[in-house]
Amino acid sequence: MSYIEWLRVRNCLRITLMILGTLIVLALILRISLVRPAWYDTTIGQVTAAPGTTERHVTLPDGTKRTILDNPAVQTHIVVDDYGSAGRHIAITQPTRNLHETESHVDIGVVEIRDVRHGSMTTTTIDTNGSVPMLVPMGFADVVALIVATILAAPFAREIDGHLEVALTKPISRSRFAVGAIGADVAGILAALAASVTAVYICLLFLGAPRIDFSGANARVVPMGIAMSLAWYTLLAAATTWRGRGYGAVLGFAWPVALLVIGLANIQPTNTVSAFVHYVAWSIAQLNPLWHARWTVGMSDTGAISAADPTFGVRLAINVLLFAVYTALAVWRWQRVEA
Repeated sequence: MSYIEWLRVRNCLRITLMILGTLIVLALILRISLVRPAWYDTTIGQVTAAPGTTERHVTLPDGTKRTILDNPAVQTHIVVDDYGSAGRHIAITQPTRNLHETESHVDIGVVEIRDVRHGSMTTTTIDTNGSVPMLVPMGFADVVALIVATILAAPFAREIDGHLEVALTKPISRSRFAVGAIGADVAGILAALAASVTAVYICLLFLGAPRIDFSGANARVVPMGIAMSLAWYTLLAAATTWRGRGYGAVLGFAWPVALLVIGLANIQPTNTVSAFVHYVAWSIAQLNPLWHARWTVGMSDTGAISAADPTFGVRLAINVLLFAVYTALAVWRWQRVEA
């Protein structure tokens, strides 16, 4: 009895997959057009070809092939451990003055680069098969899922707007129809999440063979992203059911209003007026799933993305509760709509 809603989900996912596929193709074209030796490979080649360089090859007990380059004349020492399909670990020790501005000593895709300075010398370590925080693909997937949720989030309002008489003649209870429609949309949102994460991973494959880091905050972004997207969907579903034929305005203004409330809630009160605006906006923001999904993201001492998030469990529970409450409100209102 939710056939029409499944068609809406199918059409929405079809467009979403086309857009994601286009992004993958563009990423591939960009990767091909920018193919060039990495600066550290260029440095290794220059030192290898330089006069006075000694080169030794050693096989470690675990099978790792190690290459050691040493050139006392230019004060450069390089150790390359080749792990095969698992990438390489490179350590380049050279005078700090030799470092070039073009050397990006940061995480670039799956390449992790670190500098440690000791006196006039700098040791640069490069891992060519580093891990990618789950925060990266999930962050993109959350945005896509929220857009899909916004598009789908008027299953009952669409029935009210010109189709209510037909919907009420279906040989099924209103509550069962409501659960089926919401279930179809929830499946579509989860499919959009999975497809988006997969698309980002494929793009990352163009940079190597990335390992996804699920440790710490990176494991928490998955349930929070799912709960936030579904709670946002049911918030709009409930709002559009109450609004009925004006659901287009609700969906159109949902994003700007939600972001405006979050922005006002973040205002630091410095006087009576700003304090009033802050506390009113903060109170309203508690009903917004996006507010509870916020992250405090920074860089740890090791350079990995981390999140200082002691309230994660509470905020996740609130979003799950909002999903249940908004679902109940949407179903309750749908049961009382009259033709």
